[in-house]
Amino acid sequence: MTEAEKTALISLCTDLAKKFAPRAAKYDREASFPVENYNDLKAAGLLGIMVPKEKGGMGADFLTYTKALEQLAMGDASTALTFNMHNITAGSLAEVDTEGIGGSRGRAMNASRDWMFKEMVEGQKLFASASSEPGIGAHFSKIKTNYEKVAGGYKINGAKSFVSMAGHADYYVVVARKKGDAGEVPQLSFFIIEKENPGIEIERVWDVLGMRATSSDNMYLKDVFVPDDRLFLGSEGMGAYKITREPHWVIGGYVGAYLGVISATFEFMINHLQKKKMPGTDKSIVNKEWIQHTVGELYVEYEAVKTVVYDVAQKVVDAKGTAETNTAMHRSKFMVSEFAPKLASQAIRICGGSSIAKRLPLERLFRDARCGGLMPATSDECLLYAGKSALGFDLTKLGETYW
Repeated sequence: MTEAEKTALISLCTDLAKKFAPRAAKYDREASFPVENYNDLKAAGLLGIMVPKEKGGMGADFLTYTKALEQLAMGDASTALTFNMHNITAGSLAEVDTEGIGGSRGRAMNASRDWMFKEMVEGQKLFASASSEPGIGAHFSKIKTNYEKVAGGYKINGAKSFVSMAGHADYYVVVARKKGDAGEVPQLSFFIIEKENPGIEIERVWDVLGMRATSSDNMYLKDVFVPDDRLFLGSEGMGAYKITREPHWVIGGYVGAYLGVISATFEFMINHLQKKKMPGTDKSIVNKEWIQHTVGELYVEYEAVKTVVYDVAQKVVDAKGTAETNTAMHRSKFMVSEFAPKLASQAIRICGGSSIAKRLPLERLFRDARCGGLMPATSDECLLYAGKSALGFDLTKLGETYW
């Protein structure tokens, strides 16, 4: 993308966020899926934001995507979070280099990728990632959902949890372990399953603290048949390798979404304080030095976190998969996950009781912010990764990571 195209894309997302914002409270209250927001995303062609230009998409890089996701999350965090689940698939797909891979394997990889890109761009189809499992979370080495080869394709059995957009996405990209595999490094493969598959059952259980409009329900797969041409990239067993060496798509999108929560919280706090008066006077509350001091402290942290997020996103563009980039990604995930609830809590403190009314976004932002440390990689997992990196562990080995 040219610099002008990048600016236009981010501006487009800013405009969409202004449409999302008035709807956010209703979706949150009802825990309903933001259908109108997705209609707007589709109309804007954003399902192809990570699809290469030569395949009809926008061809955004990781930094531009991060900034775009931040803007969308300022309007509605649940929409941004679920939109990222679509782009986990699109972005990782766009990064795969099939040059030099010949024969039937190369043809299968290209055919799979071209079909998915066409579905996203021309078909306006939405893809969801189904990786986490009950009692396991997103720890890929412990996955129990299994697959086996059968005539004409594969058969999958298992259960998934926290499947964002469950019942609303057109396709699910499901990760499963080869049946009978007991190796230390699991043979993980990804399969594309259409939502109409008769072997899929969705259990509606999503009634939670924050991110209530993501429809992250349970999914059960019973003898789900997947034809050969719906094996992701036409290749078995590549999952663990990709996740371990290039984890930015698994965790990086959450960073952009939660930065958006932070940005929306800070913007609300400033606007609210500028309008608030000292009790019994016409004087602005921002004249109080303790308000100025507290806002100053939060402003310094906010700008530091944003700088770190943008910096690591650029690192992905320049040197994805390096030890420095992977560690920086975990560092940024920890920082946004921990600063978001701190900022929201402090904003409530200095804005006062009137700021937590349901008609205002702050209490929703507070609840959404509390959930960041639970998303992959969790805050504790980020610290584990960073600590091991500092101590010189080889984090290209699956056994040394938290996966």
